[in-house]
Amino acid sequence: MERFMEILNANRVMNLATSSNDKPRSSIMEYVMIGDSMFFGTDPGSIKGNNLAKNPKLSLTVGGMPAYLALDGKATEAGKKDAEAYNKVLLERHPEFKQFIESGMMKLKVFKVVIDTVYLTEGHGPAKVIKVGK
Repeated sequence: MERFMEILNANRVMNLATSSNDKPRSSIMEYVMIGDSMFFGTDPGSIKGNNLAKNPKLSLTVGGMPAYLALDGKATEAGKKDAEAYNKVLLERHPEFKQFIESGMMKLKVFKVVIDTVYLTEGHGPAKVIKVGK
């Protein structure tokens, strides 16, 4: 397994950056790894949800000193099976969300992160650039 996958699997929180109309937005949020794929959920009516609807390109950071990642890619809507797997992990981590999801108070659209480029930094020095996408 590549080092960047080890870092993704060892963490749960990312800083997600989206933008629309030249207005950037950064959000700290939880993500879920299912196999080798990264997923997150957000309210489709939120600022980041609206940004992703207009522009699916994203950048995110994961980890902390001395090893961390910056990833560039895009968000695609998760398929039904992946969304169900995401929701299962989310509710295992946060059973208190169940009542909000079931009541409709918490709406989540689940996205899969399609990674294009990984910038892996370990210690000091320049980041190692890893092209993942085409």
